[in-house]
Amino acid sequence: MEKARYEDPIPTRASKATVWDFAEDIARNLGFIPGDPIERVVAEFGGKISYDNPVDEDIPETIRVEPNSTFEIFLPSLTSAARDRFTVAHELGHFFLHFPLVQQEHPGKGMRATRWVDDANADLERCEWEANWFAAAFLMPRQEFETAYNELDKAAVASMFGVSPKAVEVRAKSLVI
Repeated sequence: MEKARYEDPIPTRASKATVWDFAEDIARNLGFIPGDPIERVVAEFGGKISYDNPVDEDIPETIRVEPNSTFEIFLPSLTSAARDRFTVAHELGHFFLHFPLVQQEHPGKGMRATRWVDDANADLERCEWEANWFAAAFLMPRQEFETAYNELDKAAVASMFGVSPKAVEVRAKSLVI
C-alpha cells in the first residue's frame, strides 16, 4: 500500500481575535467547558493520542492527519499533564484551522504539523502562532478566564483550566488583564 503524502499546514492568516473567537465557538459547540478532559474531543473527531514518536519522525508534539480526516497526536512521554493538555489543544488548532485549507488546496492529501519549525519558514511559523492562539482560547475562554484571573491566584487559575502557570501568564498578558 502506498503511504499517504503529508502536506505542511497552511496558515489562515486570520487575526488573533478571529482565531480566539473560532476556538471559543468550537469549544462551546462541543459542550467543552474549562477543565473538561480534552481526550474526549480528540476521540469525537476520530483522533488518538500516542505517547511516543511516530515511526518516521524524530520530533514529538506532532499531529498527522490522514486524508480521511482521522488523526494521531504524538506527545513526548516526559512532559506534565498540563503541558500535554495545551499541546493537544494546539494540535487540535492545526486540525480545525489548517487541515481544511490543506484539503482544499491538496485534495486527497494528509497533513503533518510539528511544534518545532524552522524560523526561516514564515508560513509554518505563522501556523504555530495560530495553533497557540487556538489552544489558549479553547482551554481558557476569555470571559471565564478573566473572571477567574481577577478572583483567584495564578496556581488556582492554572488548576481550574488544567494548564500550566506559564500558560496562565501568557493568556493574561495577551488579553491585557
